[in-house]
Amino acid sequence: MVSRPDSPVVEICAGTWRLQSMLGGRNVYQYLLASEDRDELLLIDTGTTSTPREVVIPALRHLGLSEQDLRIVVVTHPDVDHQGGLAAIREACPGAVAACGFADRPLVEEPEKLLRDRYQPYLREHGLGYAAEEEQWTRANYGAPASIDLTFSGGELLRLGGREVEVFHAPGHSAGHLILLDRATGCLFSSDAIHWAGCPRVDAGMALCPTYEDVDAYLGTIALVEGLAPAEMHSGHWPMRSGAEVFAFTRESREFVEGVDEVVVARLTEPASLSELCDEVQLQMGPWESAPKMLMFAVSGHLRRLVRRGTVEALDVAARPRRYRAREERSDSPADTPQQSLGAAS
Repeated sequence: MVSRPDSPVVEICAGTWRLQSMLGGRNVYQYLLASEDRDELLLIDTGTTSTPREVVIPALRHLGLSEQDLRIVVVTHPDVDHQGGLAAIREACPGAVAACGFADRPLVEEPEKLLRDRYQPYLREHGLGYAAEEEQWTRANYGAPASIDLTFSGGELLRLGGREVEVFHAPGHSAGHLILLDRATGCLFSSDAIHWAGCPRVDAGMALCPTYEDVDAYLGTIALVEGLAPAEMHSGHWPMRSGAEVFAFTRESREFVEGVDEVVVARLTEPASLSELCDEVQLQMGPWESAPKMLMFAVSGHLRRLVRRGTVEALDVAARPRRYRAREERSDSPADTPQQSLGAAS
């Protein structure tokens, strides 16, 4: 089958299709993989609550495939545009097994927990979070609660007839984020594991800033993808990368992380809140169409790492919003310590 490049269903290699829709000016992709006989199907991600009805089921019928042949649905991570359609898929394809990362299961199964623990964790301490209308939009798109049958931690092998797909744990954007590799084709399905310098709009510009949270885990995922050296990388929102483009994407993603560290440390020569740091990163490294507060996920991750390293310190931990500053450099020379000075004087 040959698909038009602008079609909502594009065959990217034999028995593998990208399903495309839009959300907030950016592409949203799910992927459908079939066995050689096309009687066993794997779906990667489910979109929002309306995606199964508007995209996935029509795609199956367009391809001459049956809902009854969907064997497994993998939700790569807990976000509205990746898990929101799970309940609808489970209803339309009752024979399919639902899976996600082990660490992400509670957020995938319980939409209100997703809203509270993933999207609003910085509200109490930092005064940063989703407004009422944003919460309303999230509830309209996160779907009904849906049970998970299997959880993966990386190292699993999924079989579709004679076709094998490997599962890898790729945290950073979420604690249990999964990526999948079909070694026979060299196609890596990376979802939102790596964010480049932001998520592009379909027309032009950057729709959304990077939203990883655990910096060290995120850098580990970048190294993991480089080690896998896929022939093609197919993500949740970014254009397909192939060959050297994959390594350019990972390198530029790592450079973004390094840049945020530099901006945060430079700004913290004077005390600042998380909100003020988000404003500074937006100014120095943007622009993105998203509001500066959307940097709260990445910038808070950098703060936690810098505090662990002793480069940055939290000021009064009871204050709201919390404030931070760079630690003053201290000499390692014993002669410069107060105790040694007193000893020398005596």
